[in-house]
Amino acid sequence: MNYEHVKTGLLIGLVGLSIILTWQLWTFQPDINFLGESEELERTSLISEEVRLSDVIRPEKLITHVDGQTAMIPRHTDAFDEFFDQLLQAELDEGDMLATGPFPKPGVSAGIEVIFPAAVPTDTLLAMFEVDREVFNLPTSEVDRLYVYIDNNQDEVAMQLLFGEDERVVEVETSFSANEFQEWMRGDYIPVTSVSQGPNHTQLHQHVYVPVEPVEVERMTYTTSPIDVNYFINELFNEPNSVRANLADQNESFTDGNRIIQLRNDGEFMDYNNPLFSENQERSSRHIVQNSFDFINSHGGWSDPYILSDWAVADVREEAEYMLHVDGTPVISYEGQSIMSLKVGRIGSQIVSYERPLFDLDNQPINAIQRVELPSGEAVLERLNEQEYFDPNRLEKVMVGYEMNKQNVSLVTLEPYWYVLYDGQWQKVTFNDGASEEGMQ
Repeated sequence: MNYEHVKTGLLIGLVGLSIILTWQLWTFQPDINFLGESEELERTSLISEEVRLSDVIRPEKLITHVDGQTAMIPRHTDAFDEFFDQLLQAELDEGDMLATGPFPKPGVSAGIEVIFPAAVPTDTLLAMFEVDREVFNLPTSEVDRLYVYIDNNQDEVAMQLLFGEDERVVEVETSFSANEFQEWMRGDYIPVTSVSQGPNHTQLHQHVYVPVEPVEVERMTYTTSPIDVNYFINELFNEPNSVRANLADQNESFTDGNRIIQLRNDGEFMDYNNPLFSENQERSSRHIVQNSFDFINSHGGWSDPYILSDWAVADVREEAEYMLHVDGTPVISYEGQSIMSLKVGRIGSQIVSYERPLFDLDNQPINAIQRVELPSGEAVLERLNEQEYFDPNRLEKVMVGYEMNKQNVSLVTLEPYWYVLYDGQWQKVTFNDGASEEGMQ
């Protein structure tokens, strides 16, 4: 009798356990919040990565000079980055520190002109070459261009440094192998011509180079991922818990009563401002390029490949700008505005402003890449000369760049165009035959 009771009890227990397990299976829901927190932690780690100076200070053009002919190493190729990285590994020794030019050096068999988007402070350039500033006697200003060449007399590789503001050239010796340097001159590069000497008409030429044939550039579409503004609230405010959100005229802002982050373009960009209350506005001894790099590096700012594109000094305020690059091509405009960049402002020794996008591009384009043919650089110059008020002396740069256009909340397209830096402003050059908007925009 007891045996039958035990079997009955076990059977009832098993039925009950089956009912409980079935109920839990039907009502189970994954912990979405936990998954979201894990993904956010991963993205926070991603945008917090630090980079080296040589990752964000790169040339915008490499021009080969061989027997009077000039050509451009394409920016998107491995050869472009490999040459510059190999150059930075070379050892430097003092050469002719009182050279007077010309620049580029004439009468040499081969050379490569290294053109930076913006002048590089001497201390910063020497740090990239890992040269001790104390034992290398160079001007304290900025280097606009380099010219690496084979010294015909010694069969060695030497380098000119052009200090445009000082109208001075310094020549140094390098450990770059002459045989390896010759290999770089044999590539299949893009023929270019010199179309202008810019504002400098001395022997220290800063030519503007453009391709003589049409160029092919990629048109791409990318998905984007948002960067939570809370990340920068935690990074830029001393007491993040005291920060309060405000909404005025559909623009959201966050402030602790002193510093403030304002969102714009529907939350896709942010402006950080840290007002200066001190009367001491003495300029810092550290260059704004180095200071801005350290600031962005220490606040998790390199979410995409950003390259130093400009810096400026106006009275007591200094500013440095790093422009987004995709496959070596700068993204010069976003919906017609020049805002796809990181901008850091400083007064005295204090960082007072920081502007940046609050999204980044995902790793790969989402559709098949389309090749777009653009007119030659010479055709660009012809179009510019057709403009009634065009002044060639105000032309600073001619280059291909991207215009980024938003398709939806997480999709953007990158459309290539010719751009010119004219009188300090980027302008798009169009070739819509018969259209009223053709020319510079």
